[in-house]
Amino acid sequence: MARTKRLGDALRSRREELGLSLEEVAARLSVTAYTYATWERTPGHEWPEGTLCALVDALELNDQQGGRLLRLAAETDVPAPARGAFDGHTPVRPSGPVPPSRPVRRPVPARPSVPVPPPVPVRPQEPEPPSGPDGPVDPGTLAYLRDYAAVMDAVSLPSVLFDRHWDVAHSNPAFDALFRGIGPHPTAMPDRNFLRFVLFHPEARTVLGEHETSWCLPLMAQLAAALDKHGDDGALQAIRDDIADDPIMDAAYRCGLPLWMSAVGASAIHHDGVVRPVHHPDPRWGRTDCRIIDETPATLQDKGYTRITLALREDRSAGAPGVRRGRTHLRAVSGG
Repeated sequence: MARTKRLGDALRSRREELGLSLEEVAARLSVTAYTYATWERTPGHEWPEGTLCALVDALELNDQQGGRLLRLAAETDVPAPARGAFDGHTPVRPSGPVPPSRPVRRPVPARPSVPVPPPVPVRPQEPEPPSGPDGPVDPGTLAYLRDYAAVMDAVSLPSVLFDRHWDVAHSNPAFDALFRGIGPHPTAMPDRNFLRFVLFHPEARTVLGEHETSWCLPLMAQLAAALDKHGDDGALQAIRDDIADDPIMDAAYRCGLPLWMSAVGASAIHHDGVVRPVHHPDPRWGRTDCRIIDETPATLQDKGYTRITLALREDRSAGAPGVRRGRTHLRAVSGG
């Protein structure tokens, strides 16, 4: 019961810090305001990981705050949080002698309970329009993104669309299948932010072969280039700050990255055409290589989006899924 109250108080305190109403948080979670209100009053004893990750996103918690939420949901002996409970600060117990315990009083007969009418269900608000790197997406772009997502879903190779913060706008089923064995993480899931996944998810190396040299350093180089162009971007700077919190990763960014860049050249910041190893969970693919192909149309490129497709190398000794058999034939067509 004490754990339930601590977790409920923490959710309410964080919502109030953000200045959000019950209805606004509920809309972010795609639940009714009444349902979310019950979560703050009596949080579930065993919430699934998906619900916890959704709460991390809805309450805009960073890595440290998200970890605090997971501990509150799992532990029973953490200190009772007050406002700012997700900041990681433990309330300080006042010093001085312990006051004497109160005298035991005889219980007073309880008054007859007065029936309380059930709360009136609140009609859930429409979810807020999705945001891009520069704010809310306009209706025309949103309609284009929906149609473009349908095109991506028809592709049999892993394909993902993200903005300049590497926040994923859409991933197709083949991309989700590539990372289907990845465990949960508060902020670094491959279908939420691809850069954070590569850098911070402990299981990224199980899918991304030669993880440090083929994936981490190239994406760090792209982050450095993005910070040179958008140095005042808070989302990009937050990723750089999280790198700085890890001594090994920070050393790689400050010292290893310049040496790597001087060895491979400025082309390292471009991902189109490079070949990188992957470990596909489907044994029909297994350990293979993929060529990264940039397929971003001008309409989305102008709005800060990037689409990459991972062209998996076919293992001709096995039945690779979704690949038509036969020799590949390229034909050049003249204008005459």
